Amino acid sequence: MIRKQDFRKINDYLWEIPQTFRKDMRVPARLYATERMLEATLGDRSVEQLINTATLPGVLKFALAMPDIHQGYGFPIGGVIATKLPEGVISPGGVGYDINCLAGETQILHDFGYTLSIADMERSWPNDRLRCQHLEEGREDTTPIVRYLKQRPRRPVYRLVTEGGDEVIATADHPFWTPNGMVALEHLSPGDRVARYPFLGVPYEPPSDSVLVDTSRIERILTKYGGERGGNRQAQVIAHLERRNLLPLRFDSPALPHLLKLLGYLFGDGTVHFSASSGKGVAWFYGKREDLMEIQAVIAAVGFTPSPIYTRKRGHQIQTMYGEYTFEREEMAIKVSSSAFAALLAALGMPIGAKATQDYRLPGWLFDAPRWQQRLFLAAFFGAELSTPRPFTERNHNFPPPVLSLNKREGFVESGRQFLQDISRLLDGFGVETKAITRRAEQVNQDGRRSYRWRLVLSSRPESLINLWGRIGFEFNRRQQRLAGLAVEYLKRKQQRVGRRNQVAQQAVAMQAAGYAPATIYAELAGDDVNRRFLERS
Repeated sequence: MIRKQDFRKINDYLWEIPQTFRKDMRVPARLYATERMLEATLGDRSVEQLINTATLPGVLKFALAMPDIHQGYGFPIGGVIATKLPEGVISPGGVGYDINCLAGETQILHDFGYTLSIADMERSWPNDRLRCQHLEEGREDTTPIVRYLKQRPRRPVYRLVTEGGDEVIATADHPFWTPNGMVALEHLSPGDRVARYPFLGVPYEPPSDSVLVDTSRIERILTKYGGERGGNRQAQVIAHLERRNLLPLRFDSPALPHLLKLLGYLFGDGTVHFSASSGKGVAWFYGKREDLMEIQAVIAAVGFTPSPIYTRKRGHQIQTMYGEYTFEREEMAIKVSSSAFAALLAALGMPIGAKATQDYRLPGWLFDAPRWQQRLFLAAFFGAELSTPRPFTERNHNFPPPVLSLNKREGFVESGRQFLQDISRLLDGFGVETKAITRRAEQVNQDGRRSYRWRLVLSSRPESLINLWGRIGFEFNRRQQRLAGLAVEYLKRKQQRVGRRNQVAQQAVAMQAAGYAPATIYAELAGDDVNRRFLERS
């Protein structure tokens, strides 16, 4: 590790690592920087890379570093050396390139689905993780931030506007992904195609430090479900949670975003229970393989160990009001065998046992959480339960109203309506409109009690759908998230086109009122979005 005391001060703006610092150095390494800038460079491997360049064959006099030095790919960015023939080298790591930049107000999408401007990330960036695309594998991914830089543009700055109405301000050399690979902005032309991620996310709000779960809450959960009051088991569970910084659990705890996603999914396609005999807590998650693999990673991120994916074929015989149905399907699931995990989820509001045969509501604390934390719960719940985005091809490619369904057994029916009302309240904060909550009687079960299906019907207005699929979306359901992204982009382009058609219609009326002949109006206004028939009807 390179330390500040390893440098020799030449003057207030020049510092040197002597050639004697390492046996393989052929020349000293010098850095042009103030003392404060020098300290900042020690935060990455850039100085170590500078020293490495001082070992290259044929290097002359000094390995130099400019004030903007930062970590590169072997050779530091901002490093300068000269080499001589015949022993000199050409280093691919030393080939310079322009630093492509985005404007400070550009919104960046975080792994947790919230947005922050680049300017607002100046302090938080070392701990942030961003959403990105793995271009070679054609899938979504996440990435840490390697370095944060800001500077005045050295190249022309452009504003790129897409057909869907989105825009970005970037320097001429900033690359965009196109059907022909990565292309610098200055080489793009109107009409070219560029890739963009349609998910919009929600603005970041700092969470409070209010406590959600404390030790006494865990003790009460374990006493109620674990069958033991006090004793060594409770102490072990509490110690387990404290070691993983999960107790006390606060709104600003680093683990809470992960727990919100797991909790939301369990409210849909999962269950948590404590064994009647041993008191051991177990959580089960059901889903597709690719989604369960993502859930496994999130479980591990909060300090617990998920099982492998279990697969089995199950035969089903269901009696409905329309008749009896028999079918077989493959079921995939993972579990977490941990009383600490189960108790923590229960303390956050997870129903314990069969959800259809008990009353429960949304956890009340969710309404006090920042919007981006509410989104994590809703998106995971929707990944398990919300209907798939799918247009009516026979109805001009409009989308049917999304539907959220919930089953309840006789004796617990009313709480189903209350739960969906809670969901509706949360959705209102995202600009998602709900239309109706309906109930339908279903089959009579073996215990003699009838099942009822509640349905929360959401609005199919484009603005509401864009907020639903573009600001909330789906977690732990890659297929539906992909479909939602396509739907959002389609709806935004459609809105842009409808807006242009309305504008042209107003122009046509104004031109007619001003005395222009129809032929002139057609010649002036007809185009890709409007034809002669549209203008005649305007």
